[in-house]
This record gives sequence, structure tokens and C-alpha cells, in this order.
Amino acid sequence: MTQVNVFLALAFSIVIAIFAVQNTTPVAVTFLTFRADTVAVSVLVLISAALGAAVMLLLGAAREISLRWRHRAVAQQLKVAQARVSELEAAQPSAVSSQPSAVAKEPSAVSSEPSPDR
Repeated sequence: MTQVNVFLALAFSIVIAIFAVQNTTPVAVTFLTFRADTVAVSVLVLISAALGAAVMLLLGAAREISLRWRHRAVAQQLKVAQARVSELEAAQPSAVSSQPSAVAKEPSAVSSEPSPDR
């Protein structure tokens, strides 16, 4: 984690703490079948922040696991490809050394012989 991320997380935590301390008014909360008549606003804010952090942690962990699986699959493909390259290189040396050189000699640009066009 970079220092900027740590600083931003710390600043966000401080802002939430200040908000929670300043807002202690009790409120009624209803969610689906859950009902609470007197819950401080600060508690709701802290619970919401904690749930949001937990969701982000789970999503980040799922992404990390997915990337590791993908990395493992690509690493396995690389090992198979390297083994295949090694097999092909082991079969090639006899064929490569017996072939003549592929460098073609070009005629020199300056020739002492007259050209047939003249």
C-alpha cells in the first residue's frame, strides 16, 4: 500500500470519527424486518463504514484470487511452451549444421567489365 493510500485512509477515518462524535442524536431505524427505535446516528455511520470496508475487502480478495489463478494458468502454459521449444531445439542442431550458408553474395557495384547494354 502506498503512503498516499495510507494517508487517505487515515484522513477518511478521522473525518468519520469527527462526524460520529458530533452526531449522537438517537434515531429510529427500519431495515427489511429489522427495527430499532433508538440508535445513535454515529453508530449507524460507523456500522455503514465498517460494512463498506468489509465489502471492499471481499471484492479485493476475490479479484486477487482470480488474478493469482490466471497467473498460475499462464505460468503453466509458459512451462509447456518452454518444454516444447527445448524439444524442438534438441531435434534441430543436426539439420541446422548440415544446411549451407543462406548468405547470398551480391555482385559488386563497381565492376571493371563493360556492361552488355553499351
